[in-house]
Amino acid sequence: MYICMTYTLLHTVMALPKFYLEPRKTSNGKQPINMFFSIYGQRLQYYTGVRIDPKFYKESDSKGNPIDRSDINKLISEAAPYSTQIRANLKQIAIDVQNIANKAKANQVPVTKEMLKAELDKIHKHKEEPAETKETFTFMSFFEKVINDSKSGIRVMQKGKAAGQRYSHNAIKNYGTTLSAVKRFLLNRKIKTLQFDDINKAFYENFKLFCYNDEQKEVSTFAGYIKDIKSIMNEAKEHGLQSSDGHKAGTFVLPSYEADTIYLNDDQIAAIANIDLSDSDKFITHKVPARAPGRKDFIYDKKGERVLADEKIFYPVLDKVRDLFLIGAYTGLRFGNFTTLKAKDIQGAFIKVKQIKTGTPVTIPIMQKLKPVLEKYQGDLPSITNQKFNTYIKLVARLAGLTDLVETKSYKGNVQTVEQQPLYSLISSHTCRRSYATNMFRKGVPSMLIMSATGHATESSFLKYIRATNEDKAMLMAETLAKLGL
Repeated sequence: MYICMTYTLLHTVMALPKFYLEPRKTSNGKQPINMFFSIYGQRLQYYTGVRIDPKFYKESDSKGNPIDRSDINKLISEAAPYSTQIRANLKQIAIDVQNIANKAKANQVPVTKEMLKAELDKIHKHKEEPAETKETFTFMSFFEKVINDSKSGIRVMQKGKAAGQRYSHNAIKNYGTTLSAVKRFLLNRKIKTLQFDDINKAFYENFKLFCYNDEQKEVSTFAGYIKDIKSIMNEAKEHGLQSSDGHKAGTFVLPSYEADTIYLNDDQIAAIANIDLSDSDKFITHKVPARAPGRKDFIYDKKGERVLADEKIFYPVLDKVRDLFLIGAYTGLRFGNFTTLKAKDIQGAFIKVKQIKTGTPVTIPIMQKLKPVLEKYQGDLPSITNQKFNTYIKLVARLAGLTDLVETKSYKGNVQTVEQQPLYSLISSHTCRRSYATNMFRKGVPSMLIMSATGHATESSFLKYIRATNEDKAMLMAETLAKLGL
C-alpha cells in the first residue's frame, strides 16, 4: 500500500473518487455505498463493503446546496453509528485506488477498471465490516452498548429540535435503572441470556409479574421500564440487529397511570415563605438511620431492622432550602435548573435558561415575590443534592404548619393503596413546578403562556400535569364568560 502519498497530491493527477448510495436497500433498510472512479475514459464502480441508513448520508447541506461526492466528512453524518470508522474506511479505499492507478501508470502497466477492482479486492475484500452491521449482540449487550455510547457522546439524539445533541445525564441514568431491573429479573428467573427474539409477549408478562409481585414496583416505575425497553428494541431494529415486532403496541402495553401528587396553593407557599429561619442557633430534629461510631455501617436491632437516631438540622440550612423552593415555585423550573441559576440567566425582568432535561430554551417573567430571593444571593445560589433537598423541604413545610392529613393513592404491586399522610411529608422538589403550573392556571393565565414557561410541548400533556379540579375549571369558565358578558 502506498498510503504515504497525500490526498491533495493525488487529486492533482486524476479525478477524485466519488461515493454514492446504491438505490436498492438491504433487508434491514440500509443502502450500500459504492465508490465511482473515472480514469482514461473508464469508470469503475466498486462496492466499499459499507452499508448505512440513508438518513445518515447527506447529499446536500443545510442550505440545500449539493455536497461534493468526494468529501467523506460531509457526506457521512457524525450522528451515524461508527461514523469515524466508516469515514476512515471510505477515505482509505479512495487513497488506495489512486495509489494503484499511479503505481500502474509509473510502471507503464495498462490501467483498466478490471485491474483496479482486482487490486482493491486484494486489499479490502476480506476486511471486516463495522461491528455494528453484524448480528453479534444480545439484547443485554446492545442495551449496555447504547448506555456506553450515550455516555461517550457517540450516540446522540436523532429527532426533534434536540437532534444531534447528547443525551442528558438523567436520560442515561434512567436507561441504567431499567437495565438493572432486567438483570435482576434474569437472575431471579435463572435466565442466562436474552436474545432480541426473546423480547415478546411472554417476556412482557413475566417481567410485569416480577416487577409487581416480586419487587412491588409502582405502575409508573414499570411503565418507565417498558418505555425504555421498547426504545432499545426500536433502535436495534434500525441498526439491523433484530427484526422482531414482539415489543410493539398490542403486545407491550405501556400502562397508563396518573400520579397522585400534590401541589401547594398560594397561601401554603406564603406560609413557607414567611417562616422566620434567621436564628442560627435553632434547629429541628428528624430521624435518620444510625451508624456505628466512626464508620459508615448502619446499626440494626435484633429484628434486623435499622436503628434510627435524631439528626439536628439547623435553621441556616433550612433557610437556603426554603429559598430554593421559592425559586422553583415562582418560576416552574425543574430542580436541575432552579438550583443552578447563574447571574447571566437573569436578564432584566426575565429568567432565560435552557432546560437541562429537554434542551428547550424557556423565558420566564420574574414575579415580584421572587425578586428579594434572587437579590439575596446575587446569582450565587446554594448547592444541594436533590435527595437532601427533598428531605429538608419536608422539615421546612412542617415548621410552616402544613400538617393537614391528605388522602393519597398509590399502586404498588399493581394494587391500589389509599393512605392518609401529613401534607408536609408529600412535598418534594417537583412540588415547586407543579404548584407553579397549577396556580397560574387557576388564576386564569392561558395554558399556552404557562407552557412557554414550563416547556410542555402539548396542551394535552400540560392539562394532565396540573392539579386543577373540575370545580377550578368551571370557575375559570364562569369568570371568562362574565368578562365576555355572556
